[in-house]
Amino acid sequence: MIRLVFTINREMFRIEIKGREIFYSDRKWERAIRLIPKDEEFTMKILMSRNKIPTSITQMFELTDEEKKEYENTNTEEELAVICIKDAKKRGALLAKQEKIENE
Repeated sequence: MIRLVFTINREMFRIEIKGREIFYSDRKWERAIRLIPKDEEFTMKILMSRNKIPTSITQMFELTDEEKKEYENTNTEEELAVICIKDAKKRGALLAKQEKIENE
């Protein structure tokens, strides 16, 4: 598993990559939500969060066709981490920490 910690607008959030799945969590929403592949109840969870998740962060995970293709062409967690970092930076987030966690 790879854990990436980002900051955006003085808020921290975490991206965890487990296999080919990418999860999001932050201080307000500690229970991780699967972003890629998108959780079947993603939209409902966002609505029920009552604006706990900033719009800028939720928009970060709306993938274009090109981004979907890039995701599908990856083979390792490290490749996915590079894509996540690039996409987060493109949307204004700063990488604060990156760590690889074994056996979790």
